[in-house]
Amino acid sequence: MSAWLIIVVVALVAIAIVAAVIIRKRGERKQKILEITCGVDLLAHWTYSFAEWKAVAEEFSWGQTGGAGEVYISATAIYLKSGSQERLIDLASDGKVVTYAAHRGAEGSPLKIRVRWKVVKRYEDRPDEIDYFKEDYRVPVPAGKTAEAQSVAEFFTARLEENLAAYTDLVPDDEPISLFGKDSF
Repeated sequence: MSAWLIIVVVALVAIAIVAAVIIRKRGERKQKILEITCGVDLLAHWTYSFAEWKAVAEEFSWGQTGGAGEVYISATAIYLKSGSQERLIDLASDGKVVTYAAHRGAEGSPLKIRVRWKVVKRYEDRPDEIDYFKEDYRVPVPAGKTAEAQSVAEFFTARLEENLAAYTDLVPDDEPISLFGKDSF
């Protein structure tokens, strides 16, 4: 009977640990969203009208709940919200680096952002394995927000140019590297 008691206690402790980790992660996410929406390191914020939000369905198909949508862009994340649905896109943690940001400056063109990172798997009995990842994001820019989008692109470009080693460290050996840190999109 005492073996069952030990198993139950161990199971309850494991459940408590998992619950604590989930609660902590959710709390960190909510804190990050709060910081972004309150203007901490905010680079751009715009609201899409209902008609504009319907027009960007290709990029944000998850957000088609009716109504308008909002985008907040900070130095570390992009936060998108529409009705009760939301997305938080991380741009800076776990070794992530924005290696490309551009806006053509024309009305209706999207803000393009590329994020790269790598994961190193270390082994004692064989060489390390390095996996390289990249994700591209296209954020449609509403009418009248071209200057803000251009400012966001300039911010990330300047930050990359100040630290080209971060860019070159995240590109695999078999992929060409620009000497000027110009990652193709």
